[in-house]
Amino acid sequence: MLRRDWYCEDVLSGNLEISKVWEDEHVLAFHHPHPQDEIHVVVIPQDHVVSILDPLALDGALLASMLLAVQKTARVLKLDETGFYVRINAAAPGVTPHMHWHILRPGIP
Repeated sequence: MLRRDWYCEDVLSGNLEISKVWEDEHVLAFHHPHPQDEIHVVVIPQDHVVSILDPLALDGALLASMLLAVQKTARVLKLDETGFYVRINAAAPGVTPHMHWHILRPGIP
């Protein structure tokens, strides 16, 4: 059974209060509401994309915005000085598929 896709439903609809880090017409980057660590930012498309494997994920403007969000987030949180990981969710088991990237500071599995 698939769990509810709160990233796309609640975050983008405004039903879940979040702390935004970066936003443009293609993507939204925000602090994870239930972080694994003190620095855990999520980057999602403004329009639902099923996964990084979906043909929609190949849109050049979307990918450029996703990377820009990672760059801006790294600089705002000073992760460009310490390093960071970007974890891409292709379609996690038990979760409604949607494309999102996690920006995590070093040391997070």
